[in-house]
Amino acid sequence: MKLLIVILLALAASLAIAYVAVDDPGYVLITLTPWSIELSFSLFIVLLVALFIATYLVVRLLVRIWRTPKDISMWRGRRLTGKAQRSQTQGMMGLIEGDWPKAEKQLLSYLSHTDTPVLNYLGAAHAAQAQGDLERRDKYLAQAHDSDPRQTIAVGLTKAKLQYQTGQLEQALATLNNLRTHAPKNKKILGLKMQIYQDLQNWKALSELVPAARKYRVLPEDKLEQLQQLTAQRLLTHSDSGNGGHLQDIWKTLSRDQKRDPEMIATYVDQIIEGGDNEQAETLLRKAIKQQWEPKLVLLYGRVHSSDLAKQLKTAEKWATTHQENPELLLTLARLCMANELWGKARSYLETCIANDGPAEAYQELGKLLEQLEEPENALTYYRQGLERVSTSAGQGQPVAPKATADTAALTAPATPDSPLESDR
Repeated sequence: MKLLIVILLALAASLAIAYVAVDDPGYVLITLTPWSIELSFSLFIVLLVALFIATYLVVRLLVRIWRTPKDISMWRGRRLTGKAQRSQTQGMMGLIEGDWPKAEKQLLSYLSHTDTPVLNYLGAAHAAQAQGDLERRDKYLAQAHDSDPRQTIAVGLTKAKLQYQTGQLEQALATLNNLRTHAPKNKKILGLKMQIYQDLQNWKALSELVPAARKYRVLPEDKLEQLQQLTAQRLLTHSDSGNGGHLQDIWKTLSRDQKRDPEMIATYVDQIIEGGDNEQAETLLRKAIKQQWEPKLVLLYGRVHSSDLAKQLKTAEKWATTHQENPELLLTLARLCMANELWGKARSYLETCIANDGPAEAYQELGKLLEQLEEPENALTYYRQGLERVSTSAGQGQPVAPKATADTAALTAPATPDSPLESDR
C-alpha cells in the first residue's frame, strides 16, 4: 500500500514537472573547474529523483544487513515460543488423558521460552505424584514458586492438595496454616483445612473454624448449620464423660437452637449418663420432653436411674395420659417398672409395646424379664422374635435404634448405631 502511494505521488510530480517544462523548459548549469555541465531543468529533476531513490535503497539495504542478526534472533524466539506453547498444550492434554510420563516430559520442554513456567511446573508436579515420585513432585513445586514468587497462594494450594491426596495430612495442614498468614479470607484454604480436621477427627479445631467459614461464606448457611451441629455432637461424644465440667463447657458453647435439638440433647444426655450424673440427665430430659415430645428422648428417659425412681415412674405415667399407645413410652414405662421391681406392670407394658409394633429392644427386655420370672421357654421365644425383628428391619434398610447423628454434605463420618439387643440396665 505504501509503495503504491509513493508511485502515485511520483507520477503526479512527473506530470507537474512535464507540464511546467512545456512552457518554459529552463536549464541548470553546474560548474566544476575546469568542467561545466548544462542540463535542462526537466532532466535535472529526473536525475535528482533517481539519485534520491538510489540513495534510499542503498541505505535501506545497509540497515537490513545490519539488523539481520537481530531479525534472525527474533525469528528463532518466535519459533521457540510457538514450540513452547504447543508443548504446554500437549502436556496439559497428557494430564487430562492420564499419560503421566508424556505430560511431565512435554511440560518440562522449552520452559525458558514460555510466559507461564509456573503452570508447567505445577502440572509436572501432578504428573510426578501420579507416578509415585513425591521427591520429584516437591522439587517441581519448589521450582514453581521460584519461577514466580507472586503466585504463592496458587502454588501453596496445589502443594496442600497434592499432600492431602497422598495422605500427608499433617504436612498439608502445615502448608495451609502458612498460607492463611498470607490469605486469611481464602475460601479454598479454609475449606481444605476443614476437610483435613474432619479426617483427623480434630473436632475442636474444626469447631473453631466454623465462625470464619460462616464469615467468608465457605459453605451455604444450611450446610454450616449442619456442620456446626455435627461438630458439637462429636465434641460431646468424644469428651471425657467423667469430667462433667468439661462436658458442660462444651454444651454452653452451643447455640440456643442447638440446645433444643433432640439429636443434640440425646447426645449430651448419653454422655451425662455415662458419667454417672443421672439426676442431671433426668432433669434435662424431663424439661426437654415437656417442651417437645420426641420419642428418642422418651426412650432415653427409661435408661436414666435417678435417686427417686418412683417419682420418675409417676412422671412417665403422666405422659401416658396423652400418649397412651406410644411404643417408645410403653418401653420406657416397662423399664422404669423393672427398676422399681414392679414385674407384673413391666410385663404388661412390654407386651402392649410389642403389640403396638414397638422397638426390637422390647423383645430383649421381655425376654430378660421372663428369665427372671423363671419362664425360660417363653424368654427364648421372645429373644428369637427380637432377632427376627432385627433381621427384617435390616433387610428392609430400616435403622434399628440408632444413636443421635446428623448427616451433612460437608462431613461424612458415619455414626455407629447401638445394638438393638443391648441391655439398658
